[in-house]
Amino acid sequence: STPNAKSNVVPVFATPTKAVGFNVLTPGRAADRSARRKSARALIDRVVGDGDSDDDDQLGADITRQIYESSDAEDEDDGEDELEERTDGESAGLAHGDPATPSKTPARRKARAKRARSPTPPRDLPPHELYFLHNKPGRPKTSDNTLASLNLLSHDEYFSILRNHQDRHAENIEYLESLHAESFPQWAFELSQGFSICLFGLGSKRPLLHKFATYIHSNNKSSKPAGKIVMVNGYAHTTNLREILSVVASAIDPNQRIPTAQPAIMIQSIASLLLSAAPKLTLTIIVNSIDATPLRKPGSQAVLAQLAALPQVNLICSADTPDFTLLWDIGVRSDFNFVFHDCTTFSPFKVELDVVDDVHELLGRQSQRVNGREGVAFVLKSLTENAKNLFRLLVGEVLIAMEDEGDEDVGLEYRMVYNKAVEEFICSSEMAFRTLLKEFHDHQMLTSRKDNLGTELLSLPFRKEDLEAILEDLT
Repeated sequence: STPNAKSNVVPVFATPTKAVGFNVLTPGRAADRSARRKSARALIDRVVGDGDSDDDDQLGADITRQIYESSDAEDEDDGEDELEERTDGESAGLAHGDPATPSKTPARRKARAKRARSPTPPRDLPPHELYFLHNKPGRPKTSDNTLASLNLLSHDEYFSILRNHQDRHAENIEYLESLHAESFPQWAFELSQGFSICLFGLGSKRPLLHKFATYIHSNNKSSKPAGKIVMVNGYAHTTNLREILSVVASAIDPNQRIPTAQPAIMIQSIASLLLSAAPKLTLTIIVNSIDATPLRKPGSQAVLAQLAALPQVNLICSADTPDFTLLWDIGVRSDFNFVFHDCTTFSPFKVELDVVDDVHELLGRQSQRVNGREGVAFVLKSLTENAKNLFRLLVGEVLIAMEDEGDEDVGLEYRMVYNKAVEEFICSSEMAFRTLLKEFHDHQMLTSRKDNLGTELLSLPFRKEDLEAILEDLT
C-alpha cells in the first residue's frame, strides 16, 4: 500500500484514556505489590532465620512500621515533586513573559477526612456472638408524639359519651342480675342465722345490692319494730370510719348522738344503744366496695368486723379487687363470719371508678385539671386584687392567641406577659410576678412548659368556652 504522509505524523494532543482491566498497574496496586513483597521477604527471613518468637514479633512490628513510613514518605515525595514541577512551570512562564490567564479548570478541593469505619467483624464468629451482633441496639430515637400533646377529657364530655353509649350486652347483663336476684331469700336466711355475706366476681355489684336493699325493706315492713338499713359507699373518696359509725348510731336512735372519738369507743357506744333498743330490732349494713381505698386500712377493716360481730347487726358487702381476701387475718375474718357468693355481673363500674381523674393521674397531668369555672371563681375569691387582674390578663391573651392560631393548646411567652403586667401596674418586679404565678400553679390553674428554643410558655388548662365564661365573670 502507498504510504500516507499523515500516518507518520505524531499527534500533538491526545485524548486521555482510562486503563481498564485487572492487570493494569495503578498507583494503588503498585503500593500493594510493594507491601506484599516486603511482607513476603520478611516472612521468608523469619522462617529461614533462627530468631525466637519475641524477636519475630518485634521484627513484624518493625516491618509494618517501615511499610507505613515508606508509603507516607513516597506520598510526601510525590507531593513535593508535583509542587516543584508546578512552581518551575509558573516561573518559566513568567520568565518568557506569558500573560497570566485564568485557568478554565477549577482548583482541586481538599479531600475530606474519611469517617472512621467500624471494624468488620470476623466471619467465623460463634452463633451466640452473631446473635448479639445482629441485634445490637441502634441510636436512641426520641419521638415528639407524647401524651402531653393530647387534649384531656372533661367530666362533661365523659358523661355525655356515657349517656349516648348503648351496650349491646345490656339485655344479657339484666338477665344475669335477675338470676342472682333469685338468691335473695337464701341471702336473707343466711343473715338471720348470724352470718355476713361477701359478694365477689367481675363487674359492679352496686345495682344488685340496691335491689337486695329494696327486698329487705319490703320484708321489714311487716315486722315490728321495722328493721333499719344503712348503705355505705366505700368507693367514695370522702368516706371515713367515724362518719360511718355516726350514721349507724343515728339509724339506731335518732335522738341519741354518740361523741365522735376513737372508733373503738364509738363501737362500744353503738353496742350500748343496741342493748337499750328494742330486742327485735335488726340493723342491716350494706357496704359497696369494702376493699376500696378509703376502707383498705387494717384498722378500718378491724372496726367493721367488730361492728358486724354485734348480735343485732347484719352485714353484706361487695368486693371488686381479685385479692380482697388478703385484707383480713384470721381474727378479723372470724369476726366477719363471711359466706362468699360469686355474683359476676359484667356490669361496668360507672360509679365506683372516677374515670376522668384516674386517667389524668395515670398520664401525669392531674395538675392540668381543676373544677372548671366554679373552681376558678372559688380560688380567686381568696386571692388578692393583683392576682385577679393578672389572671384576667392571662385569660384575655390566651383567648386572643386562640383566635389567631385556631388552636386550644396555645402558650404565651413569659416575658411578653410580664411586660404587659408591668404596663398595667399589676406588679412592679419580676419577683412579685413570680409570686403571683406560683399562686396559680399551686391551685392548678396555670401550666408552664418550654419550647424547642428554651422559651418559657404559660398556658391555661381550660377549653375556649370555659375561658370565655371565666373572663365574663372577671369583668
